[in-house]
Order: sequence, then C-alpha cells, then structure tokens
Amino acid sequence: MQLRKLIAAAAAGWLCLTGAALPASAETETESKETYTDGMFTFAYTDGGVELCGCDTKAFSVKLPAEMNGQKIVGIADGAFYSCASLESVTLSEGITYIGRYAFSGCEKLKSLTIPDSVKEIGANTFSGCFLLEKLELPDQLTEIPDGMCYTCIALSDLEFPDSVTSIGEEAFYNCSSLTKAELPAHLTTLGNYAFGFCQNLSDVSLPGGVTALSSGVFAGCTGLESFTIPKQLEDLGSLNFLGCTKLSAFTVEEGNLKFTAKDGVIYSSDETTLYCYPAGNPQKSFTVPEGVTIIHDAAFFHAENLTDVNFPSTLQFVGAGAFDGCVSLKSVTLPEGTEILYENAFADCSALQHVTLPSTLRGVGNYVFYNDPLLKEITVPASCKTIGQYAFGYVEKTDADGNASPVKLEGFRQHGAGISAVAVIGIAVGVIVIGGVIFLLLRVIRKNQQTPAEHEAEVIAHESYKSIAGEPETSSDDTPDT
Repeated sequence: MQLRKLIAAAAAGWLCLTGAALPASAETETESKETYTDGMFTFAYTDGGVELCGCDTKAFSVKLPAEMNGQKIVGIADGAFYSCASLESVTLSEGITYIGRYAFSGCEKLKSLTIPDSVKEIGANTFSGCFLLEKLELPDQLTEIPDGMCYTCIALSDLEFPDSVTSIGEEAFYNCSSLTKAELPAHLTTLGNYAFGFCQNLSDVSLPGGVTALSSGVFAGCTGLESFTIPKQLEDLGSLNFLGCTKLSAFTVEEGNLKFTAKDGVIYSSDETTLYCYPAGNPQKSFTVPEGVTIIHDAAFFHAENLTDVNFPSTLQFVGAGAFDGCVSLKSVTLPEGTEILYENAFADCSALQHVTLPSTLRGVGNYVFYNDPLLKEITVPASCKTIGQYAFGYVEKTDADGNASPVKLEGFRQHGAGISAVAVIGIAVGVIVIGGVIFLLLRVIRKNQQTPAEHEAEVIAHESYKSIAGEPETSSDDTPDT
C-alpha cells in the first residue's frame, strides 16, 4: 500500500527528528582523534590545523575565532553542536572550509548563522531540526546542497542560492513550511527526492535550464503551488512530484519540449498517449480523457477532490497506481472495453464512489484498487480477470483505540463473478470426469460465483502483481503483500 504509506510518513516525518541519535559513525570518527578543550570548545587535530568537534551544550551565543593555540581552525566536525538546545546565534570564522554532518542538527533555538565564503563543503542534515532558523546565507563556493541540510527548518523563509550550486540533495528543504519562494541557481542540474517536499507555502518556483530530469516527490505536498511550467529541456517528470499540490490549477509546457505537451492545463506525453498529471486544484467537476490516451499514469489525478465525473476514452488500457486515489467527489466509474489492468490503489479512498463498471477485457486488478470506498457496495468482476490483488474490493479502513489502522470487510458488500471463464469451467469439468469427482468439483465452480470477498480472496491464485505503471508487473510469491 505504497501511496498511503508515503503520504502518512511524509506528513509526519518531521515530528521524529530531534529525538534521533547522532549517527554512530560520526561519534566513532571524533572519538578516534586526539582532542583538547578550553572549557567552551573541544578541538581535534587534523590536516592543516584543528577542527571544532564539540561545544558546551549550554552555550547561548558562539563566535568562533580563526585560530586556537596557534592552530588554524579549518573545519567543523560531524555533530559538533548537535542538540545544543540553548544556542541562538553562531558566527564562524573565515578560513573554515567544511562543516560536517549533523553539525547543528537539533539546535532548536538557533535563529541566525553566518557561514564564511571559505566553506566549500557542508555535510548531510547539517541544520536539520533547527526549527527557529529564519535566514541562511550560503557561501559562494558551495557546489552541492547536501541531503537533509535544512530538513524541517519550519521558520526558514529567506534563502538565496549561490550560482555555483549544481545539485540539491534529497529532502534538503523538506517541510520548510515558511519558505514561499525558491529561486533555483542557474547552473543547477540535479534535484533529489523530496528536495522541497511539503514546503506548504512554496508558491513560486521555476526550473533552470540545466535540469533535464526530476527525481521523486520533489514538490510533493507543496499545497501553496498554484501553477507550474515544464521547461523545454525537461525529459523526465519522475514520479509523485506534484502529489498533494491541491491548489495547483494548471500546468504549462514550454514551447520546444519534445517529451511533453499540455492541453487545458493537463500534462500528456508528446504523442498524447499517456496522461501524466492532472492539476489537483482544477475547479472543474467533470473531465473527459481525450481519445488516443492508452495510459493514465501513476497518481495522475491524485486528490483531485473537485472531480465528480470522469469520462474515459475507448483507447484506454492501463490505469496507474494511485491514479484516482483520494478523488473524494468521484461518484461513478465506467471503464471502457479495452482496459486491461488497474494498478495498486487506482481508485482507493474515493469516499463518494457508488457505481463501478468493469470491462470484459480486464486482466488484472492490483492491491487495494477500490479500498476504503465505503459507498461501493456491489461490483461485478469479469471472467477475463485472472489476477485480483489483496483487499481490492469490499474493504474499508478502520482505526482501533490505539490508532492502528487495518482493513475490515465492508458490511453488505456483494461481489459477482470471480474471474473464472467458461473455458476454465470446461477444463475443470473435464478434469473432474477424469478423476471421478464430477459433482463435487462442478458444485465448487458454481460456488465460486457466490463467494464473499474474503472467501474469494483466499482462493485466488495471483500470477502477477500490478503495483505501478512505473515498474513492470512483478511475479507474485507466497509472501504477504505490504500493507
């Protein structure tokens, strides 16, 4: 149940940060060096001078000198100020060339920081959990923004990138909820997974010319984003990049892009056979997928909460993972003949969905496809459908007193058909005659079409697993699918 896990984990991830321990590798590295202290700071000898590797955790304000005992201070070690909960301001001396991993992580009261231009390298998660950090000036020689650098810096609102930056790491500005604008550097080429994920107030961002591919979830959860332009050089949209952007009302594609096109604010492949992304904030209640579209991509309509009606084209073959997950106003779904596969979570959490018509061409249904659709009380599965995933029909999510969610059978749900074709029935009958058990096994076949969802699910032998458009169908095993 990948999409549901992703959103829950991402929305709550920042709550867990400050309790995390400093990575053991960082502690071991510091302990292995010869150190000395002046009462406030602890230093360790290193190439070219000394590095700061510790500070009095009760320190309120720190101004680091350029030298200590005649030794040049060349860097800040991993975790040097880790969880200095009283620290509010820091001034670092010119000459420092690097700042280690988690160096200021968990400094909850840190409001200001001056980083000298001599710094060329900053480690991962350096300022993660600095909840009061409002402004950050980055040095001119910096080329890489590391993973998690400002993870959950929820007060950060003023940020300027030097032109030297070419890459921004994974979750670098994740949940920086006060950030309203991100003017990305001109030489940027790489944006890591969830680089700006859940920056709820980010409303203005554009991709520079060097970015040709997006990773996953770069702008997921940016609920303040109202429009977005796909630049002409972009060749790969990645996945889940606009998940939860509920105010985004239209996409545009810059002229000259050879991979994508936009029609009425919706992104398609240039040949218009794949619908990639529908803007969740579009106020329209009805949408017609154009003829010629064969694939509705993963999460294409995710949480398009205004849609009550979607008309599908006769050319449709595949509906991707989570394609209509969270479309809470969608009332009915009629899939055309020719539709073959519904991937995982395709129509999950559609709380108003009451009627579904599945085509006779359907071959497979992934896990949780119609999960947690409480008004969907009846469905007919065509004989062509040989693969039905876990909790695909007739289950809703219930939460117990401890807050644990689990699927339970929907009261009154009826499932007709069980994916057994006439050919299969004849084959079974022949087998029955051969072994002498004619009556018993024929009754078993008839019984198949009267099974409850739970009984049917227990007896379906799934030969394929339909998880997402992005990956090929996987061969199933005896392992229990992730829930």
